[in-house]
Amino acid sequence: MSETERTFPSDDEFPTDLARTRPAPPGRRPHRRGLFLAATIIDALGSGLWMPFALLFLVHAQGFGLVESGAALSGGALVGLAGGPVLGSIMDRVGAATMLLASNMVRALAFACYPLVTAVPHIVVVAAVVSIGDRLFWTANAPMITSLTEGRASERLLGIQTVARFAGSGLGAGGSALLPTMTITAFHLIAYLNAASFVLAAVLIWLVRPTRRERVQASSAAPVRGSWATVLRDRPYVAFCGVTVLFTLASVGKYSMLPILVTDVLHGPQWVFGTAMAIGTVVMVAGQQPILRFVGRWTRVRGMVTAAGIFACSFATLIPASLVPVGAAVILILGTAVLSAIAEAIFAPLMTAAAAAAAPQGAEGRASALFQLSWAASQVAGPALLTSLLSAGNAVLWLTLTVTSVCAIPAVALLSRRLPHGALAR
Repeated sequence: MSETERTFPSDDEFPTDLARTRPAPPGRRPHRRGLFLAATIIDALGSGLWMPFALLFLVHAQGFGLVESGAALSGGALVGLAGGPVLGSIMDRVGAATMLLASNMVRALAFACYPLVTAVPHIVVVAAVVSIGDRLFWTANAPMITSLTEGRASERLLGIQTVARFAGSGLGAGGSALLPTMTITAFHLIAYLNAASFVLAAVLIWLVRPTRRERVQASSAAPVRGSWATVLRDRPYVAFCGVTVLFTLASVGKYSMLPILVTDVLHGPQWVFGTAMAIGTVVMVAGQQPILRFVGRWTRVRGMVTAAGIFACSFATLIPASLVPVGAAVILILGTAVLSAIAEAIFAPLMTAAAAAAAPQGAEGRASALFQLSWAASQVAGPALLTSLLSAGNAVLWLTLTVTSVCAIPAVALLSRRLPHGALAR
């Protein structure tokens, strides 16, 4: 059976066929994967739920203005992003499990403080702590998954995390419908329950962490200690992080620009964007695992090239959106929501797993921080860039996103031959 014909690994294939004749390494025993998965699902649900809920909480429970709340949350988030490189260095010293434990405890403390904020600087501080906790999680998440799985199995865990985060966002968005009936006490209870969920996730991570013997064995078996110079000298890895921006920009474009297209360009009915996002969420939640099982038969490079092609097709359909009747434009928007959700279901877990596999030895934390920075770059700079393109015309925006998605195809194909460990070629 060739590499491209391999089926997606099932649970009893962890970590390799050798596991059937000798005990699995301690870090890869099934009970640890199960506990870790439960912890990250709790984490993803809590984080996802709060994303659409944060502004509602500050405005309706704490009495802040909408503009000042948004500015304070953004300022706090930027503080967390700036700390990414430092957190990567810390992870290489203390390990992924310790980082994940800290990420949950930090966010538990922050959410417990949300009901206590009474001034804008308080919001900035609490939002910064939450953002730092998120950076701690994302820096350590993929390296931790790599230590618990082998081969393509890591993609499934990453996919389940994505589904949980989408489900949490859906719960948060749906909960906004209850806003008129919610009291301040109810708002505060949600914040406290979210804090408690992170405490529970921390307990599960504590049970998953390596034992002292395992830490000693790992340190003696892998004496290599990397640095930021190690990561930055690895040109294929740095280039891979750069290519990631092309994919993440496509993801940001879908979320940030579709509502503007509906309201400001098409002047269409308000239900269109909500319906499009609901359809995309259903596709992601229901289709993530079947999609990953299907693309698990392919190499990662083939999967990522396919995702880039789907993104390009979805954006190309919107180029004439301002020139066709509103009914036709609505159909194009709904189609884009479906196609882009499929593309995101493919590229996100494959790219994250590939980045973890290609990270320079001894500098996995720093490498993960650089990879996460490529995601953050699109999230921070994307809206400003994309709105500038839209101001030049609807066709300009979607044509640009089409071209950037197409450019990702040869870039990924070229990198598949240069990255170590066959990170993309397997």
